[in-house]
Amino acid sequence: MLLATLLALLTITSMNVHYGYSNVTVTVNYSLNGLQKVGVFLFGAKNIEKEIVGIFNATNFQIEKIDMNKAIFKFNVTDCGDYVFFEGVKLNGKFNLTLTFPGNVTFTLNDTDMIPEVYLFK
Repeated sequence: MLLATLLALLTITSMNVHYGYSNVTVTVNYSLNGLQKVGVFLFGAKNIEKEIVGIFNATNFQIEKIDMNKAIFKFNVTDCGDYVFFEGVKLNGKFNLTLTFPGNVTFTLNDTDMIPEVYLFK
């Protein structure tokens, strides 16, 4: 019961999406209260993994890192020769996203429930 209480209040502070030619990296930044931090310290970040992974309505990603402050995920892109294609990801909730494209072109999307699909020409 205590563990469920520790996990129930994970607060997403920001999400950063970096589109690349080999993959799309999504960094989820969140804050934990003091009790939650103790729980992660004692039991490991595996205990908050299910809640963080639950943000994405997808299964085709790799978890790179989950710690007390952020989680990093890698999504595959499809190489189509002259361009790569990212199919997009539906999110389970609305979030503010910062999208960064090659060449450091950055856009912000507010209150969106989707990481947009993108074609990147090489």
